[in-house]
Amino acid sequence: MTKNALLNQREIDKVAKEYYERSFAAFIAAAWGEIDPEPFVNNWHIKVLADHLQDVYEVGGQRLLINICPGSGKSKIVDVLFPAWVWARDPSKRIISAAHNEELAIRDASEHRNLVKTSWYQRYWPIEFVQDSDGKSNFSNMAKGFRKAHPISAMTGSRGNIVIVDDPHSVKTSESTVIRKGTVENFFRSVMNRLNNPKKDSIIVVMQRLHEEDLSGEILSKKALKFDHLCIPLFADGEVRKPTRIGWVDHREEGENMFPERYTDEQIAIYREALGVFGFAGQYQQRPVPLDDGFFVESWFNRFEPHELPKNLHYYMTSDHAPSGRGDYNVFRMWGVDEGRNIWMVDSFRDRCTMDVAIGMTRDPETGKPMIGETGALAMIKKWNPMGWYPENDNTWSAISSMVNAAMLETDTFCRIIPLATRGSGDKVAKATSYQAMASMGRVYLPVGAVGDGALTEYLTFPHGKHDDQVDADSAMARVIAEALPAFIPVVKHKPAKDEYYVPSLPDASDACWG
Repeated sequence: MTKNALLNQREIDKVAKEYYERSFAAFIAAAWGEIDPEPFVNNWHIKVLADHLQDVYEVGGQRLLINICPGSGKSKIVDVLFPAWVWARDPSKRIISAAHNEELAIRDASEHRNLVKTSWYQRYWPIEFVQDSDGKSNFSNMAKGFRKAHPISAMTGSRGNIVIVDDPHSVKTSESTVIRKGTVENFFRSVMNRLNNPKKDSIIVVMQRLHEEDLSGEILSKKALKFDHLCIPLFADGEVRKPTRIGWVDHREEGENMFPERYTDEQIAIYREALGVFGFAGQYQQRPVPLDDGFFVESWFNRFEPHELPKNLHYYMTSDHAPSGRGDYNVFRMWGVDEGRNIWMVDSFRDRCTMDVAIGMTRDPETGKPMIGETGALAMIKKWNPMGWYPENDNTWSAISSMVNAAMLETDTFCRIIPLATRGSGDKVAKATSYQAMASMGRVYLPVGAVGDGALTEYLTFPHGKHDDQVDADSAMARVIAEALPAFIPVVKHKPAKDEYYVPSLPDASDACWG
């Protein structure tokens, strides 16, 4: 290499060094190949994580809770690359880390150590290690900085400038009340006291949700701790969360995949099957729900594929309305009732939208003539031709019923509407008891896939969950059957013909029993 070339390379290295120090996101992209043989695939969530972690370092005195799904690179970014970047900025920083077991704690600390020793890292930041303090889980540098890694159950002794807790709970033991509570107690009794200077030093907790009362749940319940909460579910859930300290909010459309290149539809289907509704809701959606002792139990509900639908079904529609399009959802369900009075959820519309969108009437842009949209109540009525629609006869229905009737007239799409009497002064639990009873007897069938999973997730948090619109809409179908309301006609199991002149009797829709 010529003298001029050498000088040019030094200038290039100087610029690169300054760039990596200014941007943790740039450091991640450059250093990834040093710690992982798989090629680096950039995605927006990596920049979000990087910006929040950089803020923790530059501002100091922060408490940051990160909830994100497995496979997102969270451990490599938070527990390997971030400590290495911190040392690039200030090698005197003392970093303490913890995980649910010693093996995991040592793994990430060792990768941090190995990265610092690579020729790539040393080219920009020639950090030297103290020879007699250079172990996999406990090592120091000549600038008096150190990294110490422990299982969370053994977090005593040293204090640091940055404490990182990565996956404090084991998936295998998170359901154990004793072990889970022990982990939470260890965090509050030991980890929270491991800072040199609480005003200047920071704590980072990164984990997937495993239980309502896991460490994240307990941190979020203690507002005085003032943890900044960065939550990135795999699929955007539509929840309006408080902006993080740096002003970040999740702008994805509801249902949008966080990282489609990494989490393909095929892979997600495998995760759902392996983890079940509860496991997927916690680990991937960051919304853990109780396993049992709730109003509904997951094992009560049957699941079905489209080809498994019985042929002889009578169809009915139920709904729950939120006309403003803010906060709550508009829900329409189409149910098939078989000869055993089991109910099958055959179609669904659920969206946080205004009522005109939920009804689903549009207009031809050229002629202005009314049209039925691809989704919404009218599209479902046209497709299934239900025998009745059962909205709840509350103030909301009173406000929108004229709009519904007008839309039906304009689109020439009709269905008998039988508003359900409001019972129990709006007591949602009382109104859901018939549905609870049907489910407990194994008489409710939900579709395999996102619609059925979403319904189950809401059921399992009822009546304490954030949303109950699906419970309201779905419980209505059980009330229809239990109370033998008008337009409900049971499916009759016909006897085989006795001879060539035998004609089976058909149900009489005018019979007083069915109204």
